[in-house]
Amino acid sequence: MDNLLHAEWQKMVGNRWTIGLLLWVFPVGALVFVGGMSLMALLNSATRGNLYIVSWKEAFLLPWSFVNNPFGLMLLLGFTSVTFAGEYQWGTWKNILPRQQRSQLILAKFINLAALILLTFTLTSFIFGIGFGILAHISDMPYAPGITSKIAQKFLGQYVQEASLAFVSIIIASIYAALAAIVMKSILGGTLVGIGLYLIDPLIFGMIWWWANLFDKMILLHLGRLSLLYNIDNIKSWIRYDQANRMFESAFQAFGEVAPVDSMGFSLLVLALWLLGGLGLVLFLFQRQDITT
Repeated sequence: MDNLLHAEWQKMVGNRWTIGLLLWVFPVGALVFVGGMSLMALLNSATRGNLYIVSWKEAFLLPWSFVNNPFGLMLLLGFTSVTFAGEYQWGTWKNILPRQQRSQLILAKFINLAALILLTFTLTSFIFGIGFGILAHISDMPYAPGITSKIAQKFLGQYVQEASLAFVSIIIASIYAALAAIVMKSILGGTLVGIGLYLIDPLIFGMIWWWANLFDKMILLHLGRLSLLYNIDNIKSWIRYDQANRMFESAFQAFGEVAPVDSMGFSLLVLALWLLGGLGLVLFLFQRQDITT
């Protein structure tokens, strides 16, 4: 397995144009942004006076919000599609599979994909965090809040939680793209279908609410509690406000019922099921697929 992981890492990193345009664009873009703004601030006093400096907390967390941005999501899912569907279009599966177990190969791809995404966004996070600090120094503005051991410790916990949640969201979205890429055997198809499946998730509860009203079955509303978007938002709500997300409140009230209060543990379990279920489906479909066609 170690050799397989190393081989897949070399394959992903060695495809310089693909990884450069779809992954390294995030840290390089951040570096260009903070470098360009710093240069402008040094050369132009008007620019220094008009700079908006976010807090260092916001700066470090900023890159992890890219997962909810359609453009950022498109790049990440594009890289996933190239990783999986590219093997079909280049005809390399036929040479690799006879010597490797299919499940190990898929797992190696996902492990390396996850590692590269984590490395990319962590690096981008530090570039923004340090870069905005440099901008604050150049413009002689405070880089709030003041750092104490208590504030730093609290932020570290928040950072790990927010980053982990965004990372899991990215990986689940990547599973969508991998599924589409394996079924369609197309890089473009995998990217478009992956984005479509991820973006349609916010509409799921609206459809469930419509069905519940149509059939007068309140129990259908509970299906919405299993949606990816709801559980991600519920975890965020617990992290930021120490309370559950109340997005279902009005729907349950329409049936004269009180909306359930889902704990963070419930939402973590649902996300784990999404993650493991999606990965299991990828492995199942790939094991049964005839890659010679």
